[in-house]
Amino acid sequence: MSLIYYTLDVFTKTPFQGAQIAVFPFAQLIPEELLTRIASELKLSETVFIYPSEDKGKSFNIRTFTPQGEVGFAGHPLLATTYVLAESGQISLADADTTICLKQKAQSVNATLSSDEAGGKFVQFTLQCNPLVDRYTPSTSELARLLSISESEIVQTPFHTRLVSDGLPYLVVPLHSQQAIQFAQFDSKAWSESSAPAMAAQEILLFSAKTSTNDSNFHARLVGPSIGFNEDPPIGSAMPVFAAYLASHEHIREGTYSFTIDRGSEQTRRSVLQIEMDKHQGRPLTVRVGGHCVLISKNELLIA
Repeated sequence: MSLIYYTLDVFTKTPFQGAQIAVFPFAQLIPEELLTRIASELKLSETVFIYPSEDKGKSFNIRTFTPQGEVGFAGHPLLATTYVLAESGQISLADADTTICLKQKAQSVNATLSSDEAGGKFVQFTLQCNPLVDRYTPSTSELARLLSISESEIVQTPFHTRLVSDGLPYLVVPLHSQQAIQFAQFDSKAWSESSAPAMAAQEILLFSAKTSTNDSNFHARLVGPSIGFNEDPPIGSAMPVFAAYLASHEHIREGTYSFTIDRGSEQTRRSVLQIEMDKHQGRPLTVRVGGHCVLISKNELLIA
């Protein structure tokens, strides 16, 4: 068996930055029992398998696997999938913007592919959410201990620590600086002794409005009991929750907001995400997440 697949760097314009991902555009040829084994062999954060649907050329089914098994929604697989569908000739780029529907498990997301003036590929996906926001969170002293930082590094205003869930709960913690985010170290012992585990959140989204670059409004990083000590995982799947977190603050009035958020550094594969959100009373929150993709390789996987 010979299987074509692509690798891409996502949420970046620069090769060898952003999030690495592999995409198999013709997954209907692959036996079910090989999916996790292939993802394990490639050892990337995610590997995506694309399947055709009845609405050919306009809708596709996708499944995403880590080396440990299948996972649900994540942002960067949607961008990589859309790019590879064009690269493999499964969608046409006759118009300036091409929109398709990507279906993963019970969720359907519209994604739009466009080319910028320099020929780069930009992908944006849109979704709506009805998040749950809880203001009951661990105390500042508990948060400081489990993040191995001083209490003074945790912002008290205008943003506040909150628990936000859109299917999966995240503890969102604002810090004073990007440097504080980089220095934070998750302490599993302090976590177990705090009130945090009772909230069911397994990931903490740290962010700061003080960044070290001129092209981003926020810097963010994920830590938590399910994340390794030296990992700095992609944050795309947390963006609907982050947008909902921002929208939950009273000083964020109704309307449409645009902002840029980055993760990592040039030494640790920096990602840049462009976010738009529509906040209107009585309506679901609409979130648009966009970023550039860079094609790194086209490969052939041989299975005897």
